[in-house]
Amino acid sequence: MLKLNRRVAAIKPSATLAADARATELRAAGVDVIPLAAGEPDFDTPERIKEAARRALSAGKTKYTPVAGTRELKDAIRLKLKRDNHLDYEPAEIMASAGGKPAEYNLIASLFDEGDEVIVPTPAWVSFVAMIQLSGAAPKLAACPESTGFVLDPEQLREAIGPRTRGIMLNSPSNPTGAVYSAAQLGELARVLMEFPEVWVMSDDAYEHIAYAGRVPHIFELEPRLKRRGIVFNTLSKTYAMTGWRIGFAAGPREAIAAATRLQSQNSGNPNSIAQAAAVEALSGPQDEIATMAAEFRARRELVVERVRRLPGFSLPNVPAGAFYAFPNVSAMLKREYKGRPIGDGDRLASIILDEAQVAIVGGNDFGAPNHVRLSYATSREKLNQAFDRIERLAREIMR
Repeated sequence: MLKLNRRVAAIKPSATLAADARATELRAAGVDVIPLAAGEPDFDTPERIKEAARRALSAGKTKYTPVAGTRELKDAIRLKLKRDNHLDYEPAEIMASAGGKPAEYNLIASLFDEGDEVIVPTPAWVSFVAMIQLSGAAPKLAACPESTGFVLDPEQLREAIGPRTRGIMLNSPSNPTGAVYSAAQLGELARVLMEFPEVWVMSDDAYEHIAYAGRVPHIFELEPRLKRRGIVFNTLSKTYAMTGWRIGFAAGPREAIAAATRLQSQNSGNPNSIAQAAAVEALSGPQDEIATMAAEFRARRELVVERVRRLPGFSLPNVPAGAFYAFPNVSAMLKREYKGRPIGDGDRLASIILDEAQVAIVGGNDFGAPNHVRLSYATSREKLNQAFDRIERLAREIMR
């Protein structure tokens, strides 16, 4: 029997990627599956960004770059952070990586160690817990109930912080719930965190431009003193429809960035050189396409909320305020049986919906919410209506 590293052996595959891979397999076998599992915008990368990549290829920019990214990319990231978040960083305080996930993992692995705890408000993106576990630290889950809009309460935060707590991961707009913290809510959390100077504050801002009520100030903008022990994570994947280009970044204190860069030098090395050139254009060029994509996501959200609320056995008390996910509660359906077996939890329901309705969604188990499922609306309204027609027929059969 093959013996694996104990941390790797304990890690489950990403639930979102596994669901999307299963849907891809079925489509390759000729099954007409509608994918609502992956968090991947269906828009094409804007032409100006693709043209920047072509220019980089023509100019022969196909060699290694500095591990943490080119100076041009770092300057573009600095521009973005100043323009969008009102945050100032120096080049040595920025690291570009081959996607947002490597940036997060390299910082988490650099900052935390055996015996440390990192708070993760749940429901949460499935990879937060895995990355913390791989570092040797322990995730400390803080369940944020549906009744509070899936946001962390300041008193709940204070109670969660213990003698071993060394970090917290914030994510707004949220994957999977679409929750968005208001400026007032972030300010309250910041006041609590100021009482605990040993706790690192990490902010995953991947969906920042898909916030339907407009811009929310960054927590480090609201409380600049947190920036000294704070890390900003972001990616170009969602904002610029660049999922396959694999460019993400982190910004924080230079000692933390230097440590993560050393780690990156020994695992992935520099991010793709051509993708870096494209990212410079994405971040520093015209930003008009962002509003266009966000407006379409808003229209899809309205459709999805209306369709989900018509589904027997589904409830959606909280309208997503950002990102492109709905996270309905399916508790009523989980009490039923299907083909002689109890449904039981969100993962089982997602499997039934894929097999019987040919729609790929993700169960809520690995997000920390087994009574829920996640549906992505990063696809056309036509496909969304087709998907909900299929799910509705199945739901009526189960709930009759």
